[in-house]
Amino acid sequence: MPSPLIWPITTQTPTAVAVQTASTVVLAANPSRRSAVFVNDSNKEIYLSLGAVAVLHEGIRLNADGGGYEINDTNLFLGAVNAIAEGGDKVLTVTEGT
Repeated sequence: MPSPLIWPITTQTPTAVAVQTASTVVLAANPSRRSAVFVNDSNKEIYLSLGAVAVLHEGIRLNADGGGYEINDTNLFLGAVNAIAEGGDKVLTVTEGT
């Protein structure tokens, strides 16, 4: 049986989001979130912002062609995550675990 301090992930929901030149919500707030993984599947940098409007060249930078960021039990954030990219229609893969 798992320790009561461990929060097992029972469901993972993968999506792909088109990140635009204006701040785009890529993951809605979720009080049941246990993890989230973001991977830049495009040829330009994407910038993430936790709980605020995303701004180019600020926040969490995801490098082109595979740059990633993970929310997990050491940095759990339950609010909305926003993203922005130069050029628009850049693909960000998102997998949320609950």
